[in-house]
Amino acid sequence: MSDYIVAFESTYGSTRQYAEDLATRLGVKALHLTEAAAAIEANSTAPVIVLSPVHGPMHPGAKFVSYTDFGQRKVALCTVGMTLDEVAQKKDGAAKALGSKADSVQRFYLPGRLNYSELSTAHRTTMWTIVNMLKAKPMKSANDKMMINTFDTDVDRVDLGRLDEIVAWAQN
Repeated sequence: MSDYIVAFESTYGSTRQYAEDLATRLGVKALHLTEAAAAIEANSTAPVIVLSPVHGPMHPGAKFVSYTDFGQRKVALCTVGMTLDEVAQKKDGAAKALGSKADSVQRFYLPGRLNYSELSTAHRTTMWTIVNMLKAKPMKSANDKMMINTFDTDVDRVDLGRLDEIVAWAQN
């Protein structure tokens, strides 16, 4: 049995990249969320680290954590997204998505990648709509301005060095 369980969901690849690098650092294999339940059941003490993108209100990792019984083990949820760090940490949308489990789950935010050149038509249309709504706002936040300024460009903010904090949490 492994000492850690690293589970992930990924839409465009940045979350998978984080999960695979984290798993390598911890000496385990990254598991897709569909494989994670069996590993959690097989090893009742291994700390679990779930990595997941957030797309608007959709947070597959938070949903997985909310519906899984982890017993007394350590659990972390790592949200990967494009929101500016200070906004993501202040808003702490993962805590809201976790509901009653929020206090027992360590939360981390990791900056992701948004390559417009790879987006599905539906996702691109959604982003176009959001950006146009933001342009119409009279008072724009720094996050709003970032979304407007990076629209229709490939942006890679993945920073594997940010995994150091998660490794330290897992190993303590």
